[in-house]
Amino acid sequence: MYNKTRNRGLAFVEMGSEEEALAALNSLESYEYEGRILRLAYARPKKKKAPPPVQQKTVTFNIFVGNLSYEARAKDLREFFDSGSGSVVSAEVIFHDNPRKSAGYGFVSFKSKREAEAALSEFQGKNFMGRPIRVARSKQFVKQPVEESARSEDESSETSVNGVEADKAD
Repeated sequence: MYNKTRNRGLAFVEMGSEEEALAALNSLESYEYEGRILRLAYARPKKKKAPPPVQQKTVTFNIFVGNLSYEARAKDLREFFDSGSGSVVSAEVIFHDNPRKSAGYGFVSFKSKREAEAALSEFQGKNFMGRPIRVARSKQFVKQPVEESARSEDESSETSVNGVEADKAD
């Protein structure tokens, strides 16, 4: 079906044996059915998609960056915080959907807690694209890989902004 509204005009038929399939193919090829000429062919298996590349499962330390210029983009933010150290894992500027415009804040992820803490003190109040930025620990300061953070309910707990164990939500 096309968009669940219009029939595509094709079907798959599974036969009991190869002989039955060959007989159907030979007898029904170019047969007229309800005003349409049938074309038959053996179905080919779907091509398997290549598995996604394996990404390193590293813990990242995230900081919130506020008071961004509306012209700021992730590339600009990354370059500003990276400043040659190579410690920035990723940078993201948050956008509203409709109309698509910057929300004026973003997030920067670092490889280590030490680098994130250094960035918090070093970049607080610095001018970025003509505006003094605010930096703080992200609500999800420590972000662990999904597989590692998926623990049993008995062991699960979330880390709060200050790194202190938070109460489990029941």
